[in-house]
This record gives sequence, structure tokens and C-alpha cells, in this order.
Amino acid sequence: MSRKNQSLVILIVLAVAWGLSFLFIKKLTAAFSGMEIGAGRIFVAALFLLPWSVKYRADFPVRKAVPIALSGLLGYLLPALVFGTAGSRISSSLSGTLNATTPVFVLLVGWIFFRKHIYRYQFIGIFLGFIGSLLLISSGEEFSIDLNNPYALLVLVATMMYGTNTNILSYHLTEVRPIIISSFSIGLMGLPALGILAFTDFFHKIFLPENTVYIFYFLVLGVVNSGLAAILYNYLLKITTPVFASSVTYLIPVVAMIAGIADGEKVGIIHLSGMLIILFSIFILNKKVSK
Repeated sequence: MSRKNQSLVILIVLAVAWGLSFLFIKKLTAAFSGMEIGAGRIFVAALFLLPWSVKYRADFPVRKAVPIALSGLLGYLLPALVFGTAGSRISSSLSGTLNATTPVFVLLVGWIFFRKHIYRYQFIGIFLGFIGSLLLISSGEEFSIDLNNPYALLVLVATMMYGTNTNILSYHLTEVRPIIISSFSIGLMGLPALGILAFTDFFHKIFLPENTVYIFYFLVLGVVNSGLAAILYNYLLKITTPVFASSVTYLIPVVAMIAGIADGEKVGIIHLSGMLIILFSIFILNKKVSK
């Protein structure tokens, strides 16, 4: 399989994994606080990746310790805490819209701090992708945007962290294997995540008989949506560009729409138009997939 086809397949897999994560977060808010959800998923991800951390401990790039730790902090722990907290404070429509600003921050952070050139096709692709996401999300009956909500601004900070992390990975960690980046960046965040959970009722609530289903949700969020997805995303950055990799945020509303269809929701012309625009934006961003 060519690199271009690999990148498209991985992008779709990531979109499905991360698109469904909002559903699991929403379900967990019924019994857990935002801090518990965010720290819990990272702790589970760290446990899942622990065998690889042990296996590759001799290969840990000591001179890259700082960017690896920053990647774990800005790419996983802090955003997980933010989205876990915002999950019960703002609508999923607003959260999805703000999440689609990630490629914008990838461009801006890369240009300001990493001296990366911005191409015209990237501007066009990002603009179309955001418009497509907005069409998909705004077609819902309960759509509303209120940026005066502090949690909405907090989500914007989280997407800026995502953009910064993508540039750190692309600029400082290109020669480090994806499995090593993922296992150590998330593994290092396992301890602070455990520290946060120690000051909550997480371990008491998770083992209550009536909360058994929530263990499954945390396993999916930690193992699939954080652990495995981190490895795939880091690999995607190896074979494509940071802006293309971050365009996965445009496909997340498409996943939500398909899930809605499966659940019996109706799909209108606005939904289809938004999806087609998003797919076209991905095509544009994939024009120069090789570095």
C-alpha cells in the first residue's frame, strides 16, 4: 500500500476512534467528574502501554526526554482533563466545532514557533474543512455557539495544545519510533493521572456493581482512543504532514453523522453537503502528503 493510501486509511481509523470518544465521555459524565474521566482514561492508557515502556526502556532517547514529556502533557493529559470537564458543561455540537480548529493551531504554532512555511492549498483545505464541519454540526436542532462560556474557551486552549503537540512531534521527534513516543509520553503521564485520581472517589465508584459498564467505557477510551490511537497518530505524522494528520478533526463530525444514521436519525441535504465539503478538503490537504 502506498503512503498516500496508508495515510487515508489511518485517518479514517483515527476519526472513528476519536469520533466515538465523545459518546463515551458523555455516558461517563453520569457517574464521574470531568477530572475523573480525563485522568482515568490516561491512567488506563498508561497501564496498557506499560509493557512497551518496559520492553523499550533501554531505547528511551534521554536527550528527547523533554519533548516526549511535553507531548504527553499537551497532547494527552491536559486535553483529556479539559474535554472530560467540558463534556458535561457545553453541548457536543459546540465541542465538535471547536475541536475542528486544531489544524488552524497546527499551522499557526508551526509558523510562529517552528518557522514552518504555510502553503496556499493548506489555507484552502483548512477553510473548507472547517466550513464542512460547521455545516454538519449546525444542522442539529440544538446547535448554539456561546463563546462567553468559559468552558468553550477552555476547549480552544485544548485544541491549541493539540496543535502545539503535533508540531513538537513533527519537529523534535521525527526520528523516534511511534511506539516509543506513545508508550513513554503517555506512560509518563500515568503517575500524575494516578495522583489526581487518588484525591477523588474514582476507585471506589468504578468497582461498584452498578457501574460495571463504565469499566468498559474507560477501557475503550484508554486502550483504543488514547493508547492505540496515539501510536497510529504518531505513525501518521511520519508519513504525512502535520496539517493533514490534524485534519482528522474534520472527519469526527462525519463519524457522528454516520452513528446518528445507524441510530435512526434523519439525514438532510445540509449533512450530505457538509460531508462532501470535508472529503474535498481532505483531498486538498493530501495533495502534498510526503515531506
